Amino acid sequence: MLNVYRRLDHPALLLGIVEVRRGTVRSASPDLQAQAASVARRMLAPGYEIPEDARGAVRKMLKHGGFSPTGRNRPAQELLVRDVQERGAFHHINNVVDVNNLVSLETLLPISVFDADKIGGDIDVRLGEPGESYVFNASGHVLDVKRLVVCARHDGGPIGSPVKDSAETKVFEGARWFVGVMYAPAALVSTEALRDGVHRFASLLASETGGEVVQERIA
Repeated sequence: MLNVYRRLDHPALLLGIVEVRRGTVRSASPDLQAQAASVARRMLAPGYEIPEDARGAVRKMLKHGGFSPTGRNRPAQELLVRDVQERGAFHHINNVVDVNNLVSLETLLPISVFDADKIGGDIDVRLGEPGESYVFNASGHVLDVKRLVVCARHDGGPIGSPVKDSAETKVFEGARWFVGVMYAPAALVSTEALRDGVHRFASLLASETGGEVVQERIA
């Protein structure tokens, strides 16, 4: 089991941890596609916007260390909603990423998902240090993570965040071991509600990939 260590004093932040082993990356199942289409229809309804309490709570959570979650640095779930609205549909990538994005849209929470084999060890959740950054897409664009909540290699560099994840540890075909981290503002989401979200994420990820849930917990 991969350990996720909480290395920051941040009472406004709850973490949901999911780990699934021996899964297979492939295209989304018809059932997952139908669920994604249903969520997309809600986002595409005339006048739909993320409720202000949900948007504000996540942004406030990310401002705790001094990070500014605006512009290109908006939380991932805001970017997902905008992507659906601009495309007019849910953008399918693979079953693992699709599960991550579906649950993020359902809960309106940012979520990271990693190919655990590429991490090479445990994860620390902490604040990004001055000078820390990572490439987040194939075009080589870089995210400066100073003062941002990040997932990092244990005693190493950052690999993901509630804004964007590193390209280095993203999930592609051939991956077998998946770790997800949900970032939730305690002011908006109760422990019980987050536990339900974590269970939904873990169960759907396991059923879609044919893998085994190793852990699902709140930190």
